[in-house]
Amino acid sequence: MRTYDTVLSMMRQGAAVELRTMHPGESMALKALLAHPEVQPHILLRQGTGSPHGYLDKMVPRMLYASDPCALHTGIYLRDQHELIGTASLQNWNRHEGKAVLGYLLNPLWWGRGLATEAVGLLLDYGLLELGLRKVEGRCRGDNLRSERVMLKNGLTLERIQPMPGSSGGVMKVFTLLHK
Repeated sequence: MRTYDTVLSMMRQGAAVELRTMHPGESMALKALLAHPEVQPHILLRQGTGSPHGYLDKMVPRMLYASDPCALHTGIYLRDQHELIGTASLQNWNRHEGKAVLGYLLNPLWWGRGLATEAVGLLLDYGLLELGLRKVEGRCRGDNLRSERVMLKNGLTLERIQPMPGSSGGVMKVFTLLHK
């Protein structure tokens, strides 16, 4: 089953970045991005007893082929460029309740330039206006101040701080955006 057909060719363009559907030819770039050692600590992997690479082998096709009916995954690209520099997604998407969980990541070479903030803004605009989302939740590790700023700049507010799953002492910050 594919993600809702109306979003398969989604594209949004901002001043510096654009969001668009990723293509199968980008599987190696996506896997490298997800496996990047500076990105890995920020991804909450449910890998169980398997290896992180085994998990990525399953995750990459789901993102590229839109095979998860409850998620919309887009690539982040510099405007008018072809190199994948990140991803932005709406996960656990419940179209009946109008809820989704925000996910995004960016190649560390591009951190600190406002690109994730712009990409998240484009995705939220699409989700709220085109998909009818009424609530979006975003999460980050308690020490991930960059990600926290991205969410705050896009109108999400801190809702709660909770223990990080599988961590001894780490916390997760949960942010929400409500749209009427």
